Amino acid sequence: MIELFRSPWRAHFQKALCQVRNELIIATPFIKKAEAEFVCKHLQTMETGDLLKVRVVTDLRAESVLGGALDMEALKTFVSLIRKLEIITLPHLHAKVYVFDNTLAVISSANLTSSGLDSNYEYGVGIRDPILVKCVKTDMDAYARVGNILLQKQIDELSEVAKEISVEYQNVQRSTTASVKKRFNEKLRNANFRFTEAMVGERSARALFSEAILYVLSKGSLPTRSLHPQIQMLLPELCDDSIELVIHGERFGKDWKHNVRNAQQGLKKRGLITFDGSVWSLSSTKN
Repeated sequence: MIELFRSPWRAHFQKALCQVRNELIIATPFIKKAEAEFVCKHLQTMETGDLLKVRVVTDLRAESVLGGALDMEALKTFVSLIRKLEIITLPHLHAKVYVFDNTLAVISSANLTSSGLDSNYEYGVGIRDPILVKCVKTDMDAYARVGNILLQKQIDELSEVAKEISVEYQNVQRSTTASVKKRFNEKLRNANFRFTEAMVGERSARALFSEAILYVLSKGSLPTRSLHPQIQMLLPELCDDSIELVIHGERFGKDWKHNVRNAQQGLKKRGLITFDGSVWSLSSTKN
């Protein structure tokens, strides 16, 4: 069964929240604190609220924080009010997907913001077919594995980073002096590094690139000359040929192709991917 969700869709969203019992997935790049509180409020009123598993997938980046589209306080709200929670930062997330148990998946243009729920001209499709809902969940799981689960300590630290760059940005708006601009640019570079660092987490370069390879090959077999550009498109911050990038002792940046090749060989030895002399593919056991 297919349903159409026209704007405003807050009432439909609220109804779905009140009916969820086991698992809620929210995947959206923009989240505001008021809407995080809205979600948590409804989940807390349910008898199974403490047992409900919630996964929030978003794109934690400096530009979103500076623009006000993503509130760090929203993520802290989820952490403080949801017991079984995963917050995942996924680079270049643009999808807006909401999955309620195994019964409803909503694919929408609406972010988890007041404008997305109330005032923008948004449009969404609700899917109730169990097989299709399962497919959506499987895809969201694949997305999440490329991203990184954030710990509360990381969210608190990144919240402080966000406050710093926001203050410096306000200073730039009030002053045109070179020293103020220089300080802001330095803070922004540090913030971009810290957000990229959070995206990597504690994973080794091989582990991270292994997940990326598995995700790319899940779409179809590829020769190396095509696989490597796909990885670079998926993780551009980590695959920048122009810089030396070291995170937790792991080398990215200019060394990314070397790390991808190591990941390819590691996956091949584990029997997860195969190479027939021409193209790389997921193994039949992985499929």
